[in-house]
Amino acid sequence: MKQAAASLLVLLSLGACERPAPEPPAPGTRPEPLVVYASYEDENYLPSLFAEFTRETGIPVSVRHRPEQQIVAEVIEKRGSPPADVLLTRSVYGVWRAADEGALRPLQSDAVSAVVPGWLRDPDGYWTAIGFSSIDVVCGADSQGDCQAVGAFEDLGNAEFEGRLCLSSSSLAVNRTLIAGLVADYGVRPAELIVRGWIANLALPPHESEEALLQAIEAGTCSLGVVSGLALHEFGRPAVAATWQQPGYYTVVAVGIGRHARSPDSARRLVEWLVGDRAQAAQFEVSALRPANPAVPAGSFGFTAPEGRGNSGVFGLYESDAVKLAERARWR
Repeated sequence: MKQAAASLLVLLSLGACERPAPEPPAPGTRPEPLVVYASYEDENYLPSLFAEFTRETGIPVSVRHRPEQQIVAEVIEKRGSPPADVLLTRSVYGVWRAADEGALRPLQSDAVSAVVPGWLRDPDGYWTAIGFSSIDVVCGADSQGDCQAVGAFEDLGNAEFEGRLCLSSSSLAVNRTLIAGLVADYGVRPAELIVRGWIANLALPPHESEEALLQAIEAGTCSLGVVSGLALHEFGRPAVAATWQQPGYYTVVAVGIGRHARSPDSARRLVEWLVGDRAQAAQFEVSALRPANPAVPAGSFGFTAPEGRGNSGVFGLYESDAVKLAERARWR
């Protein structure tokens, strides 16, 4: 991912060449650094992204990296020092939980609401997505008929796929989000029956990571699997093909402003910058994170809006149901 961070910085720098450099802050007026609490594992990516924001605005940014559960707890319990100006999570559940616990302040920004569709924003106005990633069914590139035989995610439990399906751990955000989406669409009991069908068809116990699952698909050990578009992009090898079954389940990268933010105005400017054209385009180019701003072309994909699924906050709302369902279905 260091290479990705370097590529991101190059992309942003090329865009910066098209505009005059901003006026530097006057002596003695340099703003306090913005503190971003982030659940990104890669500690190079965000500093590279925010370097351009600092160049444009003169506002320095400091990033604190932690696992999502830990960093959300720090924001909720106000354990971090200095406190978070901005919370950035790789799943909607993290920012949703922080908002639900009163740890975020309202995101009052006409600029955000003007460009981000309602299905990617908190209905109560506490957070916004900065991008989303499809949850895909994957198969070997030379066996794409397997992917095409799956019309909907419940089909993965069909008898024809017995002993051919592989999954990653249910503790991963992509799988919790998928189960939460099934619960939202079908209810708890029908969703559990769908998941139990998947477990009955497993070729192997669940893999610890999406990468390990993709390696098993590539090796032919598994015929079918379920992964996030982000993981598939990072895997980056043509031996694996993917389809995005509809209704389109997806993971969300989301951001909110901390309730105890020391620089809320600067935090709002950063959020607005993250959904702006250049930052959105650069993030897609480097990571395949689909833009939350529909005015930004998403490469060859275009902008696919699964609005029929309702607001993305449902993935946070039903996350605890998803965890309990996975335990009952013995999806480890």
